[in-house]
Amino acid sequence: LKLAQSVREMVYSDAAALKACPEQYHDELLCNQLYLREGSEWEVEDQGAERIASNMVLDGGGSRVKGPLAIRSMCWLKLRWPGASTPAAFVMCTHITGGRFEDQYYIQQLAEERARQPEKCIDIFKKRKGARDDDVGILVGDFNATETYKVGGPMSGYFKFGIASSEGVKSDAEKAGLTSPEAIEDAFKVYMVSPFKAIEAQNWTFAYGEEVGISSGFGHLIDHMAMSRKVPVKQAEIVYLTNQKTKDAAEDTDLVITDHNAIKVAFII
Repeated sequence: LKLAQSVREMVYSDAAALKACPEQYHDELLCNQLYLREGSEWEVEDQGAERIASNMVLDGGGSRVKGPLAIRSMCWLKLRWPGASTPAAFVMCTHITGGRFEDQYYIQQLAEERARQPEKCIDIFKKRKGARDDDVGILVGDFNATETYKVGGPMSGYFKFGIASSEGVKSDAEKAGLTSPEAIEDAFKVYMVSPFKAIEAQNWTFAYGEEVGISSGFGHLIDHMAMSRKVPVKQAEIVYLTNQKTKDAAEDTDLVITDHNAIKVAFII
């Protein structure tokens, strides 16, 4: 089963996106990765990767491409502090369907797709080998959305600016019987928050919220950590790796590495 695709495939061959990326990387695989810090005493007991996206096909129209939904996968590590009596930390890293290339298809059952993907991750944790009741699952990644959707907030502003005017979205809304601007935005809200609702339905909780700060270069907290059981969070902080793209925004760092900030969290397990 194919677990990853090239940069070109993941951006649906979008010319502008490819132009922003060095050409030698266009056909390199784009995938999730987990690293263990050099010198760390945590021991890796097991590891793997699983595909979490379905085989759904996106309809085109309105200048949108038609074809299979880009592949999304989750990689995982089972870690244990030295000593057989200690619980395991099952760390999973993913990047859920969404973002500017896929948001314009949201009416095409992508809310259900975005809910199923974290559900699959949690199911993999539940079926792990050698499970103990005190093990902790930690799901980390880019969810392409804030946990809450506020009318007039960042996600709502993004919808009005970049999604609502799409001819493809208008066509999908007509087919779905969404006749008012409010109904069309409400469907977008459901799409945005569906991963969080799915995670909360499994009684998982989040390690931090909006108080930690902004993780994307567009003023949103879209990178999250969910836990299978409540464990004390000793520290949660932003590590600045990018600057905000809004006009006149003050610089957070003089060394821009990516378009996201890192979030460092210390758990007491």
